[in-house]
Amino acid sequence: MVGDFSLATGADQHVAFVARLLGRTANSLEWAWLIPASRIQLAAALIEAWQRPHPVACFGGFGNGVDDHTQATLDALQQGREDVGLPRHATDAAAGVMQVGNVAFFNGHPTQAHDEFSRWWTALLETVVDDALAREHVRWPLPESPVSIQARKRTRAKHPAVLQRLIAAVDGSVALSLSGASKGKVQAARKSLQAALKDV
Repeated sequence: MVGDFSLATGADQHVAFVARLLGRTANSLEWAWLIPASRIQLAAALIEAWQRPHPVACFGGFGNGVDDHTQATLDALQQGREDVGLPRHATDAAAGVMQVGNVAFFNGHPTQAHDEFSRWWTALLETVVDDALAREHVRWPLPESPVSIQARKRTRAKHPAVLQRLIAAVDGSVALSLSGASKGKVQAARKSLQAALKDV
């Protein structure tokens, strides 16, 4: 997210919205950055985002405001790639959403941006099927207790190839997402976790 307002006030509304929306489709928010309206810092963040293997959404800094530097930064980075003999990142403006490479851009106003993001995310789900990882979800209370923390540690030690991540569930509660390369490994980790919760 780009913008001095969120950094100055802590009044960001995008992270919680995106986390809830992704949770409804058994997906999760991997990471979030809050950066100032600085073309240098925005350029660094975009270069990093383009290295990611998954879709990235950028809120803010995109429009006609005096601190909207995203378009100018994008143009400079694309020209820079061309100057050193690299191809420009593919640009697409389908459904009214500007996407450059794997990064989609939305303005900072929550009402408009969230509607646009919802449409973009729905369209993305229809075209991308992520079956590379098997997943299981277990309802999980927050804050975590010493018992649940110990159970997670024991499960991680027994099943290091299965990733554990806290995500927002469809009903707004929290779930522990277990993901791995095969359904069998993930199910084994889930059973181990549930057994550890009883044993600790």
